[in-house]
Parts: sequence; structure tokens; C-alpha cells
Amino acid sequence: MPKKTLADLIDEPALKDLAGDRSFARGTAYLRSGTVTRLVVRNERISARVAGSDTYAVKLWPESGALGWSCTCPMGEQGEFCKHAVATGLAWLARGNDADNPAQNEFEVIRRYLEASDKQVLVETLLDRAEDDDDLASKLLLAAQRQGVSAPAAIRETLRRALAHRDFIDYYEMPRIAAGARPVPEMLRETLKQGDARTALELAAEALKRGLNLLEHSDDSDGMLGDILGEIAQIHLSAVLKHPLVPDKLAKNVFDLLLADEMGVLAPDDYLDALGDEGLAAFRSLAEAAWAKVPALAPGQDDEAEDDDRFQITEIMKALTRRDGDADALVEVLARDLSEPHAFLEIAQALSKAGRDDEALDWAEKGRKASGSRVNYPLDDFLVAEYHRRKRHDDAVGLRWSRFFEQPSLHDYQQLKESSERAKGWNIWREKALAALRKSEAHKSQSHAVFSFGETDAPVLVQIFLWEGDPRAALEQARTGGCLGHLWLEIARALEADSPTDAIAIYRDQIGPIVRGTGNHAYDQAADLIRRMHDLMAATGRSEEFASCLATLRSEHKAKRHFIKRLEGIDLEKTRAAGSRRG
Repeated sequence: MPKKTLADLIDEPALKDLAGDRSFARGTAYLRSGTVTRLVVRNERISARVAGSDTYAVKLWPESGALGWSCTCPMGEQGEFCKHAVATGLAWLARGNDADNPAQNEFEVIRRYLEASDKQVLVETLLDRAEDDDDLASKLLLAAQRQGVSAPAAIRETLRRALAHRDFIDYYEMPRIAAGARPVPEMLRETLKQGDARTALELAAEALKRGLNLLEHSDDSDGMLGDILGEIAQIHLSAVLKHPLVPDKLAKNVFDLLLADEMGVLAPDDYLDALGDEGLAAFRSLAEAAWAKVPALAPGQDDEAEDDDRFQITEIMKALTRRDGDADALVEVLARDLSEPHAFLEIAQALSKAGRDDEALDWAEKGRKASGSRVNYPLDDFLVAEYHRRKRHDDAVGLRWSRFFEQPSLHDYQQLKESSERAKGWNIWREKALAALRKSEAHKSQSHAVFSFGETDAPVLVQIFLWEGDPRAALEQARTGGCLGHLWLEIARALEADSPTDAIAIYRDQIGPIVRGTGNHAYDQAADLIRRMHDLMAATGRSEEFASCLATLRSEHKAKRHFIKRLEGIDLEKTRAAGSRRG
């Protein structure tokens, strides 16, 4: 069979079939408004830019006898053939034969021009373009470095531009900022490779300070900028290890950098070994002078100092005491700030590691008492483990119960079970826990509460019954008290063997809400439920009913073209399977 080309795959009916009526109409409007730009065809691949709420990159190409596509818009990233893809396909059709004519192809024209041009003309052309294109300028500078060119001033200018402090950078702007900063680590790495450790150290320190300041004013939820700073930190540490500075100056360089790290990107411990004896002594002197100015904080007390470096200097002092192996010094550092329960836990853990268990327990209990209603789960876990170790099982159970009662969850129920079994009293505590949940549920039902933060008690009871292997009890609880979608699916799976009729009913009810979530992941999940329904119906003699169910789903979700394709695939699968069995 001859390979299909773009001309075989793209026409208006094909685009309309892929996109659906609504997206096709909007794509047509986009084409008419002139939003499609930079339409290029190379090697049977169409690419274009389409302006919408943003400018999106669209690509169309032949793939396994069908039309492949991609678009950087939200719908395109979910796999939908979006309006931007429609507009691109229509723009290609509108260009007619010119679109595939090498003589008219933009890049072919450019290729012939470049091949015929004088070298100096190309140099000036690239320089003119690099003046307005930071990304191109960075790539050219890095290429020059790889050819052995030393360019510290140019690198400094690049990192200052890439890591310049701006207004707050939101989540959606961060990819662009990170892309601009991406060449910086490689430039610094090349500088170090060239044997210029002093310059690499200075440039890396400046890059880190600027980058850390930028990170403080950004939403870097995906860690893109943080990863880049991590690379720069490794280069900086490598430069420190080469000792290009006198000890006092090196210590000051490192200390100032760690003090600027409010986000905890750098690890003070990594630097202490790299400083050498003289550098470490100078570093310790700087740290102790700064530490002397840090005020003590009692439980619940806020630090009223403005722009202080408490977090950074505390981390530095902790690293120094860990290096010295001095448990008392570490406790003294940690006890300078008892405003949060976690400080008590750190002290208890340090003393326990030193074999001073009684002191550790005393600090943990003081922390629990001082925290009041502010529960610190790791602190509770430490206390429970220590109580059990000392055979104080009732104290451990009491702590687990108080936490479960304050904010019930399956995890806390499981921990209550673990502790009460060691105290030989799980049956009593189980009934007490279930009674508390049912009472809370009844109270909420009577008060007609509309709003709820976090999980309600009803899903917790459902989770508990599922965990205990009683799906029938979970089903009854879900029916009377309400349930979350993912728990309904867990109930159905648990009921498949003993109560397939109930499982089928749950799957049927959940398919609609899942499909309405849209996107390939949702469609795949719904298709999986439909297959499970088919298998259960076939096993219980209800195969004809499945065909009716599939037809209803087609009618209900006919606008979801990608979901409908999955239904067609399921229909084909089951038809083939039935034919195979008959054969």
C-alpha cells in the first residue's frame, strides 16, 4: 500500500471529522481573521504559529496512515484536534500547490541564500539577530566557549540578564524564565573546564545570589528554576574545592552565599569539608558572630525581627555542631527557637541518637505539651514509638486516640489499631472509634451542614470498611452517608466477585462524571470501566444488555469524539472476542 501524504489526509471533511462541528467552525473563523502565521512545510510536515489567547505552535504530519497532530494549547496538550490545528490545516489547503513547491518553500529559499552568501554577510546577519534574541546570543556564546574562548565578562552579562529580579513570576511565566536561565550552568561548567576556577567561583556565586533572589519571588512549583540553581550550586562547590581564594576570603564568599539562601537550596554540610582547616576556622568565626545576634524564641512566640537570617544561620550552626559531633551544642542551637513543635522533635531525635533516651523523651513530652492544639505528627510518632519501647502501651494508645478523635482519617485509624493491639484492647477501641464517627455523621446530618473542609466522616467510614475487607458494609455506608467518586470505584472492584450486579450499577453511574472531566486520561479511565462492565455482564448472562448500554453511552456523549473512538474500539474488541469464541 502506498504511503499516505499530507494531500491524501487533509481536506475540509477530514478536518471537520477530526475536530467536530464546533471546533471546525472556530478554526475556520481563526483562519479568516489571519491568526495563522509562519506556515512552513518541510519533509511532509506542516508547522505554524496560531494566535489565540496566547501564541500556540501547531504541527501536522502523516502517521501510520492517518493524520498526526500536536498543539501547545491546553486542548491540544490533552490530545484533542483543536481549533488551532483546524486553522493550520485550512491555511495549508488555502495555499494550494505553493505549500509543497520547493521553489516557494520559505526554508528552501533561505537555504539557497545562505549557501550562496559570503561568510562575513552571515556573521553580520547572526549578530544583528542575536542583538534582539537572548536565546540565540546565549547559544552562540556557549558555542564560542566550547571552542576554547574565555569570556567571563560576556557570561556575567548573560547571567545577569537571565536571572534579573523582576515582578513576581507566576507559574505560567516560569517556563520562559527557566528557558532563559538554562544556558547559565553550562557556561559556568565550561569556564571551570578551562581551568579558571577563580572566575568560575565568582560567577557561580553571583549566579546563585541572583537566582535565589529570583526564586523567592517566583512560583516555581515544578522546580524548573530550582533544578537550574542546583546545577549551579554543584559547579560552585567544585570551584570551592579547588581553593582559588585565600582561606579568609573563601570563607566569606561561602558564608555570604549561604546567608542569602532563604529557600534552603544549598547544603551547608557540603561546604564545610571543602573549606579546609583555615577556611573552616574563619567560617566558624563569622557564623558565631552572626549567631550571637539571634534572639531566643519561646513556644508560640513569633520572631519580630525584620529581614533577619534566622533560618539560614540556624542551618549553618546545625551543620557545624553535626560536624563536631557535639550533641549538647546541637541541642543548644535547636533550643534557641522553640516557637514550633518541630524544634522539640529535632532535639529529641538528636539526644536519642546520642543514646540519651530519658532526656529525649522529656523534650518530646515538653514539645507535645507546649504545642497545645497544634498537632505535629512526627512528634507524636516519636512519642508513640518511645512509649511502646518502654512498654507504656496505654500512653501510646491514648496519644493515638486523641489524634484520631481530633481529625479522623483511615491512616489514624490504622495507627490506633496498631497501638491498641499491642495493648491487647483493639476490639474495645475499634467500637469506640466507629461509634465516634457515626455520632459525628449523625450530628452533621441533623445540622444540614453545606460546607466541609477536607474529608467528611462518611468517606472515612467507607475507607475503613474497605480496608477491613467488608465491601458490603462500605456500600451501605456510601449509600446512607455519601461517598467520593474514587471510593465508589474501590467499592465496585471489591464487590465484583460476590455482588457483580452492584458493581455494574456503580460503574455505570460513575462513567458519566468521569467522561465529563474530558481529556485522554479521563476517557481511558471510563473505557476501562466499560470493559469491566462488559466482563461482568458476560459472566452473569447479560451480554445483550451491554450492547444497549454502549448505545446509550454513544448517545449521551456523542460530542466527545475521542471518547466515541474509544467506544468504537471496545465494540470492535468485543465483536472479535465473540467471533473467536464461536470459531
